Amino acid sequence: MFAIALLFHFNLNAQAQDLSVSVEMEGSSSSALGLYVFFTVVLGTAVAIHFRKSEARLNLSPSSSVFLLLLVAASLCSIYLPQYVGFVLFNVCCFLVYRSLCSNGILSPKGKTVLITGLFALVNNAGIIIHIGDAEIIPTDAYKRCMEVNFLGTVQVTKAFLPLIRQAKGRIVNISSPSGELPLGSMSAYGASKAALEFFSDILRQEMKPWGVKISIIQPGATKTAHVGNVNFWTQQHQKLVDGLSPELLHDYGEEYIDEIRQRIMTIGSLFRQQVGPVIDTIVTALLAQNPKPRYSTEFVIDVLKALYYFLPSLVTDIVLNQVFIAHRLSPKGARRGNISQ
Repeated sequence: MFAIALLFHFNLNAQAQDLSVSVEMEGSSSSALGLYVFFTVVLGTAVAIHFRKSEARLNLSPSSSVFLLLLVAASLCSIYLPQYVGFVLFNVCCFLVYRSLCSNGILSPKGKTVLITGLFALVNNAGIIIHIGDAEIIPTDAYKRCMEVNFLGTVQVTKAFLPLIRQAKGRIVNISSPSGELPLGSMSAYGASKAALEFFSDILRQEMKPWGVKISIIQPGATKTAHVGNVNFWTQQHQKLVDGLSPELLHDYGEEYIDEIRQRIMTIGSLFRQQVGPVIDTIVTALLAQNPKPRYSTEFVIDVLKALYYFLPSLVTDIVLNQVFIAHRLSPKGARRGNISQ
């Protein structure tokens, strides 16, 4: 009888403990749910107040849609995650949604009435590419020419119009290239000039904040312009490149290796995008967004390459980025001969 009574006592204690744990879990779930509802209301209110004060209209971009879906997913996942982990995840998603929605807000016609004085927008789109190939075989004049047009030209035009842009608290959009941020193989002259442009734009953006001027960089994808895919142009450039090489360099690299560059340029030129619509849409967004981003890219593959470049070791990225434009099947003649001798 004593054993039965003791067992009954233990069962009552276990049931009481289970009941108390259940009550605590219900209370914890209720408090967590209340916090999620509270922050959702705060998020919606903050977005509404922002657009009401800024006289901007909401422009729901694909990135904003993704963040909204992520917010919903975080709300569902929080049910199965530890309370504080789910709460932190939810708040991070709220912040991303707020930043994305606010950065994609488009100025309303009423908000653009401040643009009567001065100059509101400057788009620096001039660019030139002369030679594609290994850095050693590209003539120094090609580096100078790219710098003059792609970098110094933008600097001169920007400085000329900055007083008017400061009056209007306007926008400057500089058309750069992925090669200005990513060390893409065979693009040393062009990439160096675009990298200089990006550094200039980043520094100028910091300096223009007190004036209310906003500056963005756009990195278009592979777009078919006048020279891209022009067989005659690249044939002439190839001949100029070969004629300008010293006998030593021509011997070390080999005519087959250099001619392969020309063939690859002809091949990839036909694969470039002919529609410039995505680039134009991005320019319009950068000019009219309430809070434009510092950088825009027009193709998803550019963001993938950036992620690889910043998060993978150079041993991997050197191989990937060196093959983006000119995927060499041959090695320089001198390098092949050196490998054989070893």
